[in-house]
Amino acid sequence: YLFAGVVDGRNIWADDLAASLSTLESLEAIVGKDKLVVSTSCSLMHTAVDLVNETKLDSEIKSWLAFAAQKVVEVNALGKALVGLKDEAYFAANAAAQASRRSSPRVNNEEVQKAAAALKGSDHRRATTVSARLDAQQKKLNLPVLPTTTIGSFPQTMDLRRVRREYKAKKISEEAYVSAIKEEISKVVKIQEELDIDVLVHGEPERNDMVEYFGEQLSGFAFTANGWVQSYGSRCVKPPIIYGDVSRPNPMTVFWSKMAQSMTPRPM
Repeated sequence: YLFAGVVDGRNIWADDLAASLSTLESLEAIVGKDKLVVSTSCSLMHTAVDLVNETKLDSEIKSWLAFAAQKVVEVNALGKALVGLKDEAYFAANAAAQASRRSSPRVNNEEVQKAAAALKGSDHRRATTVSARLDAQQKKLNLPVLPTTTIGSFPQTMDLRRVRREYKAKKISEEAYVSAIKEEISKVVKIQEELDIDVLVHGEPERNDMVEYFGEQLSGFAFTANGWVQSYGSRCVKPPIIYGDVSRPNPMTVFWSKMAQSMTPRPM
């Protein structure tokens, strides 16, 4: 038997059913009807579970997606089509979604593509050497031979999570939210100063998941409510979906960085 893994089990995109059916028909001609099994390329443990749970996802982007449950339906539809039971309406909807994704201006951002095309080799290299940068850094910061610092994040406390939930649900104002985050940064700075740490961190109280926080500030990203996938062990993450050319509409870290640096004379 040939198990033909035509439906990709490692991503969250809808399969191109017409292309997969064509591939299956070619394989069938080689191995015979009774020896071909339609399958996914691997276990579906790498994908989110069910697109039905995404009630707030943009409808156009949602039409381009297939989570684990939808991939099972795709495999079933391809298997039936191979034996002459093709669901024409299902295949037509799939073809329309594929065409929509290929032509959508949301996927193909002309400004991003022009900027990428204009990049030169020198844009990928620094103009100065490492030793020159180290020298400039030392002159500015005057650090000891073995400076101390800490890895960026401080604990995301229950209070922080509550404040973020309330802000997201519009239960508190932006002013109240910023004030709460500022207070947390101030606490973190004081702790590090008391410990006599040389290079401080602001603790990242303003962010939720690391990837999601930054993705939310970029164009070309979409976010799920329940698109959890295994990260390692029993830990799961809810990664954003990159559906098109990515750009940064506004600065992402300047506001909090400036606020944090204003609280201490030490390097932040």
